[in-house]
Amino acid sequence: MDGTIFVGYGIEIVKRGERFFIRYDAGEIAVQIREEEITAEEVTKAQQSEKDAYEVLLACQTRS
Repeated sequence: MDGTIFVGYGIEIVKRGERFFIRYDAGEIAVQIREEEITAEEVTKAQQSEKDAYEVLLACQTRS
């Protein structure tokens, strides 16, 4: 099943094929939607709490 699998904590998680992506607003003044690939483990973690979602976002930003 492709499409959005989670929305909350300021993020959206999308599945395309076997890959997962996290979308978030990285803009300061204007909206700037970013999308990063994440692992299945990060998908599970990001859905647990706002703090966990933030930690996944930080991990994504350090990878790119």
